[in-house]
Amino acid sequence: MRILLVTGKLARKSVEKAASLSDMDVDVIELPVSVAAFLTPETITEQLKNKISRDYDLIIVPGLVRGETSQIENVLKIPTFKGPIYASDIPIILNNLEIPLSKIYPANHILKKSGVEEYQGIVSQLEKNIIESSKNFKIGREVKPVYLGLDFPPRILAEIVDAPKLSLDKIVSISEYYIDSGASMIDVGAVAGEDNSHKVGEIISLIKEKLSVPVSIDSLLPSEIEAGVEAGADLVLSFDHGNINDLRSITKDVAIVLLPTNVREGYLPKTGQERVESLLSLYKIAERFGFKKIVVDPLLESPINPGMANSLASYIFFRKHYENIPMMFGVGNITEFMDIDSVGVNGLLACLAIELGVSILLTTERSVKTRRCVQELAKTITMAFIAYKKEKPPKDLGLSLLKSKSKIEHIEPVIEKVEVIETGMADESYTSDPEGYFKIWINHEEEKIYVLFKSSRSDSELMFRGLSAEALGKKIISLGLISRMDHALYLGRELSKAETCLFLGKSYAQDMDIFGEE
Repeated sequence: MRILLVTGKLARKSVEKAASLSDMDVDVIELPVSVAAFLTPETITEQLKNKISRDYDLIIVPGLVRGETSQIENVLKIPTFKGPIYASDIPIILNNLEIPLSKIYPANHILKKSGVEEYQGIVSQLEKNIIESSKNFKIGREVKPVYLGLDFPPRILAEIVDAPKLSLDKIVSISEYYIDSGASMIDVGAVAGEDNSHKVGEIISLIKEKLSVPVSIDSLLPSEIEAGVEAGADLVLSFDHGNINDLRSITKDVAIVLLPTNVREGYLPKTGQERVESLLSLYKIAERFGFKKIVVDPLLESPINPGMANSLASYIFFRKHYENIPMMFGVGNITEFMDIDSVGVNGLLACLAIELGVSILLTTERSVKTRRCVQELAKTITMAFIAYKKEKPPKDLGLSLLKSKSKIEHIEPVIEKVEVIETGMADESYTSDPEGYFKIWINHEEEKIYVLFKSSRSDSELMFRGLSAEALGKKIISLGLISRMDHALYLGRELSKAETCLFLGKSYAQDMDIFGEE
């Protein structure tokens, strides 16, 4: 296939370099416009009709070209589509041409949308063809079920920690946030050392009524488990050797998670083989009692002490010997016990889960550092499951979980013969603005930036709230609340920092370096 890439003067070298990274047969043509985004379909058509032969199979124009490319195609009789916004994305687009490009939208937008739609299509087809067994089954009573098992991608079970201590409104709010972030099920976490059977039942009933999603009861107390199941719990976390005999009579249409422990007696097997043997004996007991929807949890443990590698060995050992039994990862056991950004940790654990055939990822966002964990897991599962189906690593799929680092370098053109003015360190002296000053903060639950203006000319105050630093800044300027250029520069910088923290899930403190050590 011969492909022609259209660009402007400033971007030509960048486009040529990017195109050289692909194995496709590509030519680059520079049109007499400095910035490629200024090109229009009319300009491209007029410039190309006398400059190229018709032996190209495809023409790709810059992603920021205004309007549709149909006009170009109609005149030149060559299929013409929009490429990516940035030249550095060209290799990804050229290496994924099996995905149809658009005549209207930039290619990188199409590639991302295509990845999500592909994932949804795969899962939908699996759900249609499910044959329920110990390997694959549905979770959900009187709600829209979640299909779970070794043929499906891992499902996110998001825990509300110490749920009985929270107000019902707060519980509903957290549940809605988790589902919107990508969780499939809500886990109602009990309070250790307390029996809150009545509260647990009320919470489970409320979540199912409000959200119509599967809910689990997370407790080892038989009384709380029984109350939860009676209230409609679809999944039980957890059965172990210490409580299973007390729970043999609960309804068998719930799914259960087995632990290799006996918490009553303080027993936790240490080696992978011991855990697998303990789980297998418990599995046989659960089957004998009539349970059919069974998931095992060999227990993922925190790094270094007691050690993640040893616990992962338990999963590997179990999967090697028992290919058709679903497993669960307690992802929160890792993210909560590492002072490391969760995004990469979640990405790696989700990929490991798919490799090992883990069906449930239990996580929470209890601490500040784990904010956005559900969203991070959901995005990685989408990306990694597509990669699994395509039998390739999770890269160059149009989806990514890169937040603080970049996959590609945006190469800026070198502009020659321009005077360069060097600057030193910023002048930290301060001159107050006679109009007033601003207090800025963010609310992660609302996903909003707040700006409070205090006037120096009167006792008046104004509150601003929004998502966009640019929109907030422009509104403040339009109201004449800033009289100094350096104050405008300061406000723009702080609003931009606040917006970045909102996106990353970081804490924001005005005048503090957001990437400094905490």
